[in-house]
Amino acid sequence: MNLIKIFAVLVLSIFTINSALAQKLSKAEKKRLKKELKQYKKNPITYKKSKEKTKLEIDNRDQIIIELTEQLDQQNAKLKRMQDTLNVINKKYRNLLAAGSTKVPDGTVYAVQIGYFELLQLEEFNSRIRTVRAEKQDGGKRYVIGYFKNLNQAIKFGDEIKTIGIDDAFVSQYINGKRNMAFDAQDPD
Repeated sequence: MNLIKIFAVLVLSIFTINSALAQKLSKAEKKRLKKELKQYKKNPITYKKSKEKTKLEIDNRDQIIIELTEQLDQQNAKLKRMQDTLNVINKKYRNLLAAGSTKVPDGTVYAVQIGYFELLQLEEFNSRIRTVRAEKQDGGKRYVIGYFKNLNQAIKFGDEIKTIGIDDAFVSQYINGKRNMAFDAQDPD
């Protein structure tokens, strides 16, 4: 009995909606809807199955939406963590650049003066002299100052260093981070 009432309400609803939409429906659409209603009227179980199938499809899609929303939230959280990591790396990079700069950083810092010279003029090399590096060699250490892309600039800097009494200063060559000892053995003159 309940099924018949539901069906009657459905048919009445469809007719009401159909009447409201009648102005917008074409003749072919009206004919198709009337045929569909007749089929449901003859076999209400088909309507019930169709309704259950539609509800199941809607529930499945709702579940998919929930799962995709959760995945999106997880990806957004992962992206946020990656952005935070990138910000930390960028800050470290900026600090490294500042550390290699000839500009005195803000705040309290300390430096070691290695001499006072009236004739030595190294200002033009400030942009290239960002590193002083110790390389272990045969139980001792070689100290290397600066990196130059141009051989003539390196030679000029070496000549300036010799004026302060470091007579054995010379230019060495590095290829892909490895020292070229054959270059060191060349006669500088």
